[in-house]
Amino acid sequence: MAKLLSLNPPLGKSLSLICGSLTWLRDHKRKAFQQTLDQAACDDDEPEWMVEFAKRDSRRAITEKRQEFEARLAKIKQEEERLKQAQGSQERPRKKQRVKEPESMGAPDDESQFILDEYDSETDEKKRPSDSGGVDGLSASTLALLEQFKGKLSTQGQDEEDDNTVKIFYCSRTHSQLSQFAGELRRVAFPSSIPSAPDSEDQDDLSKLEERVKHISLGSRKNLCINPKVQALENSTAINERCLELQQSGVAADKKCTFLPSKDDEALKLQFRDHALATVKDIEDIGKVGKQIGICPYYASREVIKHSEIVTLPYPLLLQKSAREALNLSVKDHVVIIDEAHNLMDAIAGIHSVTVSLYQLQTAISQLTTYARKFKTRLKGKNRSYLAQVIRLVSSIADHLRGIAGLTSPPEGSLRFSDLMAGKGVDQINPYKLSRYLQESKLARKVDGYVESSEKPQPGQKSKTTMPVLFHIQSFLLPLMNPSEEGRLFYQKNNDDMVLKYTLLDPTNHFREIVDEARAVILAGGTMSPMSDYANHLFSYVAPERLGTFSYGHVIPPTNLVAQSLTRGILGSDFDFTYEARGSEKMITDLGRTIATLCQVIPDGVVAFFPSYDYLSQVLNIWQKPIPNGSGQTTLSLIERKKKILYESREAVKSTDSLLQEYTEAVESGPGALLLSVVGGKLSEGINFSDRLGRAVFIIGLPFPNIRSAIWQSKIKYIEEKAYRHGSGSESEKKANASAAGRDFYENSCMRAVNQCIGRAIRHVNDYAAIIMFDRRYDTPRIQKKLPGWIQGSLVASVSTKPAQMTVQRLSKFFAEKS
Repeated sequence: MAKLLSLNPPLGKSLSLICGSLTWLRDHKRKAFQQTLDQAACDDDEPEWMVEFAKRDSRRAITEKRQEFEARLAKIKQEEERLKQAQGSQERPRKKQRVKEPESMGAPDDESQFILDEYDSETDEKKRPSDSGGVDGLSASTLALLEQFKGKLSTQGQDEEDDNTVKIFYCSRTHSQLSQFAGELRRVAFPSSIPSAPDSEDQDDLSKLEERVKHISLGSRKNLCINPKVQALENSTAINERCLELQQSGVAADKKCTFLPSKDDEALKLQFRDHALATVKDIEDIGKVGKQIGICPYYASREVIKHSEIVTLPYPLLLQKSAREALNLSVKDHVVIIDEAHNLMDAIAGIHSVTVSLYQLQTAISQLTTYARKFKTRLKGKNRSYLAQVIRLVSSIADHLRGIAGLTSPPEGSLRFSDLMAGKGVDQINPYKLSRYLQESKLARKVDGYVESSEKPQPGQKSKTTMPVLFHIQSFLLPLMNPSEEGRLFYQKNNDDMVLKYTLLDPTNHFREIVDEARAVILAGGTMSPMSDYANHLFSYVAPERLGTFSYGHVIPPTNLVAQSLTRGILGSDFDFTYEARGSEKMITDLGRTIATLCQVIPDGVVAFFPSYDYLSQVLNIWQKPIPNGSGQTTLSLIERKKKILYESREAVKSTDSLLQEYTEAVESGPGALLLSVVGGKLSEGINFSDRLGRAVFIIGLPFPNIRSAIWQSKIKYIEEKAYRHGSGSESEKKANASAAGRDFYENSCMRAVNQCIGRAIRHVNDYAAIIMFDRRYDTPRIQKKLPGWIQGSLVASVSTKPAQMTVQRLSKFFAEKS
């Protein structure tokens, strides 16, 4: 089992991870290299001078091979630098055999391409659903292609690194974050993994090997496809399916994708590998290399993995088993680093959760029925039978949702899996066989292709950019056929439609395979507090001695931070933003007056975070009302005397970039601005409000999830039942501990969101800011313990007498000293 380390560094996180992990890796490789030499010369019967000679000879042979590889990469690096300096020159020519990609697989009137291939469910009975519950979604043709490429993408006789060499897999949420990581990776250099020679004679020519960091960035077809016709589809599912279609054995040679690596492309694959490793490249750079050389970077990058020291990839490619299999990626005995890990549990749950609407189900029924009627006489036995089963199952689900919509039932609630499978004849469906049929038969691809060809495109109409309905329905049916114990079904009435959601409540088992296989798993984040959830819910099966947690303080001195809770407003109202009390117009008015007063003494930019878009809208409506005896003034006008007010909305009237640009201009050109945001919104993560952009962060209330929602009630019930099963002691003690576990999980979810917002300000060692938390609950020890350590260390005790006035005085003095 892997050792686990959870890091919570504040700043310079990427560089810290790079330096620590790659220093360890080079040291590990150096020791492994020495062990190889020792094992090669371990014959005790030989004289010592012969043993030493054998060691030196082996060392020289391996090193010279490394030197040759490094020299080749250095030459390519110089070539790339020359090309950058002469960017006006023409692009490199592609391979001669590259031909223009055809518009379509067949003639527009050729409907035979949409007929299902003959299917026999009895020929593959030895196959079993995967450990992930059969949700992998890979068809037989896809698996066959993967096996095909395992053999194709080999570089026999050229392997400078063995597949078993320990690597670092670095994973983050987005390619943008991975590109930033690549930028940090370019800044560092590390000693060679070749150990120093035992005597000075060999030092000059062997120990001075300059060993560059070898890195590859992996992405999906959508990120890396260079086939213009396929890339134009834009939608990920459509691109994946089109790519696979162009590789089928029945496709004419002149219609296949000409960028696909073939047996004749060994030289191009080596060229791609060397260019990919010559310098640290992000995902866009990898795509450009593929275009320049004329080879598919999606497939060619697979071969580069075994020559790399560090592999970067986004969450979905690592956390989803089917994605790892598609990449032929194994983390066994390697080091896995997951950045932005405060999102990890939600990310795993999101990857394995699916939502469909009643409208989508009805559309799917219409498409399936139309297809079945069209090809009724041309479909053979098994296909006809399974197609009828799919129609019955989807109809059963739609009928049940329509039944709920017609009742005076709550707007949302939970469902049993059996409820959706109560239609006529559905109980006779074999879930495993139907699940396998959906994955292997290409049904969704054939039906969608026929529907698309039947629809007459309008002039100037763009290709569709959303997932085809039947693919979406299939992604829901697969977990429905093989539900996991941690999965639950919920419905929600949404205006004129009904929404059905399969939700994963517990990510433990889906992440466990990575943990069990990896040499070490490191979770890192700038604000991961509170961290108890990771030990209790993600790594509950890991022995305590194998789970390490570290939290580091902030780089700023304590004098650069003022942090405090504010329990009462300038007009004397208690700040109680619980769901039941937060609608008080008197308190909301006092909140606005207090913020207006604070903005008088806080320079430049202030960012305020509210619990939800709905509550922010409610607050703005009240702030726009005239103040009693205020000569027509409003709360908003009081604030705007000192700060321009900007706010984000759910409708996204302005793009995030334009909103931030307007905010930046207001801060830089005047006395400042107040940006009203939402916890969990677009501005609460990944945005840095450093220096003048974030001299203060206001947190309004605690953004607890809706405890009345069916999903959260199920989550808490699941946590409590799990804690009860694994608890010890008397019956009453087990019940009390289970209840405490549910409450702690609920509070932690809220506080992780709060801590992310707090972390938007103070981004470097010389930065300074104030953190003000508006709510009496922030004054309780239980909530304060869930704040980041660097906040707790600077937290100012709340005063009972005129707390708002005392806060104004404190902030006035703080910022006066910084000016």
